[in-house]
Amino acid sequence: MGLWIGAIVLLVVLVLVVALNVTMRRRGYSIPGRTVVRCSRGHLFRTTWIEGGSFTAVRLGPTTRYQRCPTCRRFRIVHPVKDAELSDEERSQVAE
Repeated sequence: MGLWIGAIVLLVVLVLVVALNVTMRRRGYSIPGRTVVRCSRGHLFRTTWIEGGSFTAVRLGPTTRYQRCPTCRRFRIVHPVKDAELSDEERSQVAE
């Protein structure tokens, strides 16, 4: 009986994570994968963003994390940036 409950819980969590990833992708974010984020100081950088888990950041919700900004080398609040909202200059900045 306990094995079935664990399997059902695991299945529900898996379905929720996949649904959240699909929703974020449809909203214009490049989630899951290498995502462009903006720190609270305005710096842009790429990070691996996968809903449901993180090894390098503290998750504070579906679109907020606390992680180290490689530009200012401090821990900051970061948010993903929609691909359509990036200017050509910002895209080239992030590509470097």
